[in-house]
Amino acid sequence: MAIFSVFLFCLFASKLFFPLKSSIRKDRSLSSFSSALRMVPLTRVVRSQFTVLVRFLHSSVIRRPAGLPNEIPTMKTLREQMKRLVGASAAYGDAKVDHVFVEPLAKSQEELPAKRLYDSYDEALIPLRNDIGIREEYYNAFHHVRFGRLLEDLDMFAVWLTYKHAAANSKITEDSISPMAIVTGMVDRIDVETRQIPTDQDIRMRGLVTWVGESSAESLLLMEQERPGTDEWDKILEARFVLVARDPKHGRKAILPPLKPDGPDEEALHAASKANHRTRKQWQEESLFKLPPNQEETKIIHELFLQTVDPKESVFSTRTKPIDSVWLDEATLKNVHICHPQNRNIYGKVFGGFLMRNAFELAWSNAYMYCGSRPITMTVDDIKFRRPVDIGSLLLMSARLVYTEGPNMQMRVHAEVIDPATQKRETTNTFYFTFRDSTGKPVKRVIPKSYSDAMLYLTGRRHYGASKHYQRLIALTKPDSVEFDATPTTAAVKRQA
Repeated sequence: MAIFSVFLFCLFASKLFFPLKSSIRKDRSLSSFSSALRMVPLTRVVRSQFTVLVRFLHSSVIRRPAGLPNEIPTMKTLREQMKRLVGASAAYGDAKVDHVFVEPLAKSQEELPAKRLYDSYDEALIPLRNDIGIREEYYNAFHHVRFGRLLEDLDMFAVWLTYKHAAANSKITEDSISPMAIVTGMVDRIDVETRQIPTDQDIRMRGLVTWVGESSAESLLLMEQERPGTDEWDKILEARFVLVARDPKHGRKAILPPLKPDGPDEEALHAASKANHRTRKQWQEESLFKLPPNQEETKIIHELFLQTVDPKESVFSTRTKPIDSVWLDEATLKNVHICHPQNRNIYGKVFGGFLMRNAFELAWSNAYMYCGSRPITMTVDDIKFRRPVDIGSLLLMSARLVYTEGPNMQMRVHAEVIDPATQKRETTNTFYFTFRDSTGKPVKRVIPKSYSDAMLYLTGRRHYGASKHYQRLIALTKPDSVEFDATPTTAAVKRQA
């Protein structure tokens, strides 16, 4: 297959090069290549070969190591094992983590043996098919899997993989106790490929640690669902989490074992994660909190501003909302949570998965109210955990629609804790979600009114642009998937919550 694909590439290089040249010059990513490929007049056979190439490069290939037992541990089993691993107490009144009798942590990576990527590989099962009790926990109101529950499981599993990487010999037994605390630092991105997830088939998570800094690591996770009547598993989503290791006894960072890729498969996964790390740093450096909007973005904001004023009146202060649009600050939905101990993690703080689930469901509800039809979840990205949330906190979440394009909606959720006595507020999390109107019809535009709203609009536009690239890759290789562009699609779109 690979030889045939290379042959076809050489055969049609002259047809490909010039149409793709301008696009790739602007954006040297695989996403721009796949987008430009749609415009090239190739035969169906040739296009299918390039589809194979793009799909191979886009999808992270995690092979199941030989010798693994056929029985996959359930998420419930891993959750209980992780509680023992950190010494967490079962009762809330005694909720603490005991690290007193654990060996001291390393002071540098030179003291620790290097690990292979696949040393941290593991799997976990959500047994929906035969466990009615578990299935009941995952139902949503539309008789499909509740996506927010899957976010909770992904968060837990990503942490578990990093613990496994840090463990001696990468093995965790019932007697193991970890000297460090590992928490979620951010969710880099989650790209959803299956829009409608049935509740009557098992779901499997697989993953491994693919990049390690000094005290942080990136875990790559695949979530798949069993195909009825076969031994095959269909991909639901791909996720990348960044985890942080802490020394709980001394309140400082903990050192993680270094990674040493072994073989071409591990080298490819490691290279992709290193590229993600560089991209994250670049995004931070180009943040609108540090740099002004670029020339294109400045032009966009000015054009939007001109649409809200009457040039004949020569008055900038009088603003008029354009037809079929909504002021950005009005496209907001809020709620408040009292953080009860039932939602605590193994360290006695509010569980990150609980925050993700509630942020997602608030954003989804806002998108539903805005477009009037059940929105499709496309992408989750750039979820940042800035500080832990204590039990007993009042947590305010605000979901704001910050960018629209055709039927697509970019939602930002801001979470903050409030001290009722002092009225002091502190940001704990930010979340970004991309949704699409399930009817494929364009939604009303959001228009920024103030400068701060304009910065939110541009930030949302940047996040939407990144999501759009990844979803186009998925659409390129799945004929029945949703087209991720600004024009209404004529294809039937499956509804999903």
